[in-house]
Amino acid sequence: MPAHEDHEAAAKDSLLPVVATHAMHHRTRATPSPAPHNDQLPQEAVALDARLLAPPSPSAPVTTASSSRSKLQQVRGGGAVPLTKGRRGVSGGKGTMVGTPLRGTLVTLGYFALWFALNVYYNIVNKQVLNAFPLPFTVATAQLGIGTIYVSLSWLLRLRARPQAGKAGLKNLLPIALYHGSGQLFTVLSLGAAAVSFTHIVKALEPFFSALVAAICFKQIFKPQVYLSLLPVVLGVSVACANDVSFGWLAFLTAMASNLAFALRANFSKSALAVFKKEGNSSMSPANVYGVVTILAFLLLLPLTLLWEGVDLQSSWLVATEKMESSALAYQLLLSGLFHYLNNEVMYLALDSVHPITLAVGNTAKRVFIIVASLLVFRNPISMTGAIGSGVGIAGVLVYSLTKQYYNTHA
Repeated sequence: MPAHEDHEAAAKDSLLPVVATHAMHHRTRATPSPAPHNDQLPQEAVALDARLLAPPSPSAPVTTASSSRSKLQQVRGGGAVPLTKGRRGVSGGKGTMVGTPLRGTLVTLGYFALWFALNVYYNIVNKQVLNAFPLPFTVATAQLGIGTIYVSLSWLLRLRARPQAGKAGLKNLLPIALYHGSGQLFTVLSLGAAAVSFTHIVKALEPFFSALVAAICFKQIFKPQVYLSLLPVVLGVSVACANDVSFGWLAFLTAMASNLAFALRANFSKSALAVFKKEGNSSMSPANVYGVVTILAFLLLLPLTLLWEGVDLQSSWLVATEKMESSALAYQLLLSGLFHYLNNEVMYLALDSVHPITLAVGNTAKRVFIIVASLLVFRNPISMTGAIGSGVGIAGVLVYSLTKQYYNTHA
């Protein structure tokens, strides 16, 4: 047999399974009536059959089975499924990237880990500054001012895109700045009035306030079981606070006020981010939103600080430099402001990926690390009852998180 005839026969044999598959799809999709003839098929299918069965032209390249299958996918009535490249090669129908959800989860976990580390360092340095320089209004405002300088320089040096919020955007961010500034002030007041561990035990109640804000302000009502799962959190925190040797009403009330302020900030920030995203305003990223909020919060808090502590500023600084060198105190204050800004910026990146209540749960888990670190650094005593109460409260947060996730999944 001549070589060109062998070549022709081999090409036809390689195409027979494709044609058979094509005919089988048509028989499956057809009604119980007898199988259609070629004159009843779509014109593109008949044309394709003719091209597949025609002998190859001497000048044209030989059609392989793989290229024939790609052509066959274009037939509308043949029931062919598009083939898409996945992470593990070709996959039919779904065409999803296997690694995409995993990568998003790892990025979110990375945000949370960095957020935890920055928070631990900030709280330790912040307490050291407050022990030497007990002016909470000034410390809180200075930390916001350092954040303002940091983010402004990043925009001026074009290390990040400048925000384009507009008047309407700034109007929406102004209440968030008020919540952020007041939450910062109340937190520093509480940390200055009691042990770091006590403040963060009280602040473990933040999921309760976040759920309350979501229900009242955004009409997000959860199942009764979700709210009941918050009872161990409230009970554990109550027991821990009642048995804490550093308990004080100023520290307790300001920590509770910061819970409310930060719950409002988280929920309204999530809403503002969604609005900017819906408008297609890419310049208002989570990091830029937090930068604008920091600047506005600093401007709101500065007049109040000058009015409240401006007179005592110089004398208090001189007293503080007797306990710590002025350069060391300034350096510690600078670090506290920088790490305060960075940990909150990472928090905004995490907030863009999760629900505010999930963020509140992560915030509470973060407090475990802060409490342990503060006990190791400052050697604050804690009773067995207080430790048990703290454990119950933190375990209650985990139960709450799992309960909420379960009912969201099975809604």
